Amino acid sequence: MIWLFYGLAVVVVILATVAGWLWIKVWRLNQQQQGIQAQLAEQQAETEQNRLDYICESLNVIANAVLENQCPVTEGCIRMAVLLDNLPLDCDTKHRFSLIFEIYNATRHIPTHSGWKSLDRQSRQRYKQEMFGLEQKHNDGVMRLMTHVKHNPFGKGVGMSIN
Repeated sequence: MIWLFYGLAVVVVILATVAGWLWIKVWRLNQQQQGIQAQLAEQQAETEQNRLDYICESLNVIANAVLENQCPVTEGCIRMAVLLDNLPLDCDTKHRFSLIFEIYNATRHIPTHSGWKSLDRQSRQRYKQEMFGLEQKHNDGVMRLMTHVKHNPFGKGVGMSIN
């Protein structure tokens, strides 16, 4: 009978040891998984910040190009509107750039890239006249915005707000 008790005690000790070993193994795997998740979250945050930085820098370059007449006003507004749509902007900033979006929305129907190249000469001329009219109408406002961006570049402040 005592041998049975000792035998059972040994079995219990072995089972407790195996359970402890398995618990430690699971704990280590959980720690490892948490570390991997933290690294992944850090990489994703860095990737997102790089994306936002690239957009901000692109906006600043476009503003300077428009100011230096290296880029037509309409094209600059179209490019800026697409980029601004990809930023988490506050309401004040969206309102400040409403003219950019107004010009973008007024030109959305105009073909771009290969669509532009496939247009006949008369259609191209008609669209150019339309863009010229928009540029004449909004040139002063757009130039004020571009000057504002030049003096208050995107990405050089708190958040995405440019005041």
